[in-house]
Amino acid sequence: MKIHNAILSTVEKAAQESLKAVGRDVLKSAREKSPTDSGASDKSGFVASDDLTVQVGFTSLVSKLNHENLDWRHEDGGEPKFLENAALEYDVEGKMASEMRRRLA
Repeated sequence: MKIHNAILSTVEKAAQESLKAVGRDVLKSAREKSPTDSGASDKSGFVASDDLTVQVGFTSLVSKLNHENLDWRHEDGGEPKFLENAALEYDVEGKMASEMRRRLA
């Protein structure tokens, strides 16, 4: 059986790399906004990509609880909905456009 590997066009490859860069930036911002005690929750952050999609998230249960609970207050800073807020505040379209221009230049 012969396995066929996909050959990505220059544009597709640039788009995939740009999405990963955007995902890394959103993750960095989310880590800055997240409540941090030991740092284990921050380390559970990930960026995963597949074709032309990107997913940013946290695997830690503590991160998930901190993200969803709007009533919790954190003495050392941080906020609920830290990942959602990071994604909403980030200029995804602008960053994608500049990354694509840079990669295709």
